[in-house]
Amino acid sequence: MLKLIFLIQKIIPAIIRRIRNIISLFWWKLFLKSVGYKTKIYRNVKFVIPNNVSIGNNCLIDTGVNFSSEIETGTLELKNNVKININVFFDYSGGVVVSDNVVISRDTYIVSHSHGYDPLSNPSPKPLIIEESVWIGAKVTICENVKRIGANSLIAAGAVVTKDVEPNTIVGGNPAKFIKKKI
Repeated sequence: MLKLIFLIQKIIPAIIRRIRNIISLFWWKLFLKSVGYKTKIYRNVKFVIPNNVSIGNNCLIDTGVNFSSEIETGTLELKNNVKININVFFDYSGGVVVSDNVVISRDTYIVSHSHGYDPLSNPSPKPLIIEESVWIGAKVTICENVKRIGANSLIAAGAVVTKDVEPNTIVGGNPAKFIKKKI
């Protein structure tokens, strides 16, 4: 009997979580430009200007992710097999493309616009392309001057990326610097 009670205590919250996540996915499918097959959008995800967002197949967007744009024409395209973990802030004002098989770890901050030296000025878009098979570690900041993160690169946890990242490299630190070639 005790095992049955313990089992029920574990199963019911998991079922409730699953139902909330399914409802969240269907809710955002009504507003997003497109959502691919087998994509999951968990609860507490926010999209500003959702009709400019396209999400490919088999993507996972975890809880607390915030997609924001200060410009009406800002677009976001997530290709296939993209995983965005908990509490990521993702600004797509400048237009962002995230290619296949990219992992963005928790608490990452990505910006694609600038106000220059005047915080009251109109935002200036800065496009960003994250190429395929990139792994962005936890608590990384990607600044507005970054135009490209090369394929198969790895950005170490806590890095502050201020310039483009070459393909097949590992970068880290503040500001992020080349560490070594990825084999």
